[in-house]
Amino acid sequence: MRWLTVVLLLWAGTALAAAPDADDLAKRMNQRLALHPVLRAEFVQEKTMAAFKKPLVTRGHLVFAQSQGIIWDIEAPLRLTYVLGEDRIVEIGADGRSQAKTALDVPGLAQVGKVFRALLGAQAGTLAEIFTIVPEGTTEAWRLVLTPKAGPLGQYLRQIQLAGGRHVERIRIDEASGDATTIGFRNTTEDDVLSAKERQRFGGR
Repeated sequence: MRWLTVVLLLWAGTALAAAPDADDLAKRMNQRLALHPVLRAEFVQEKTMAAFKKPLVTRGHLVFAQSQGIIWDIEAPLRLTYVLGEDRIVEIGADGRSQAKTALDVPGLAQVGKVFRALLGAQAGTLAEIFTIVPEGTTEAWRLVLTPKAGPLGQYLRQIQLAGGRHVERIRIDEASGDATTIGFRNTTEDDVLSAKERQRFGGR
C-alpha cells in the first residue's frame, strides 16, 4: 500500500511538451485539472516479487478527484476498495465494512501524503525536493523518470517511470527490494463532478 497513493496521483497527469521542465509540467497539470477535476479509468496491475514465480495481477477501476483524492476499486481476483486521502486510507471490504488508517497507523504515510499533495496541487517545487525528474519525448509520446533523492523514500523506492500521451498509460515502479509493479491504464475519461456513490465513498464531501 505504501506506493499506491503515489502511483495513483502520478496517473492523474497531462499532455507534455517535448522535454518539459518541472515548472512546465506543473502548469499543464493545473490547466487540465482546472478543466476536468475528475478522472476515471480501468487498470491492470502486475506486481513481480522474488518470492513468487508468476506476477500477482489485479484488475479494476479508479477515480481521481482533485479535491478529495482517489478511489481504487479492485474487482479481481478479489473485491476490495481503497479510498485515499492526503492524510488517511479507508479500506472497504466486499461486505461493505470499512476500516480507516491514518499516518499514526501507517509508517511513511506522512511522506506519501506530501507527494500526494504535491501532485494533486501540481507543486513542482515540492516534487523537485523529493525527486530528480527527467522528462523525455513529445506531447504524443512522452516519458518521465522520477528518482528519489536522499531521504526516507529512497529506502523503499528506486525509480518510477511513467509513459503516455494525453493521459498516463503505463507506470512502472522499481522498489529497492528488487520487486517491481507495472500498472496499465485504459479507457480514461474526464468529468467535472463525482457521482452520488463516489461522493458517499469520500465521506459525502
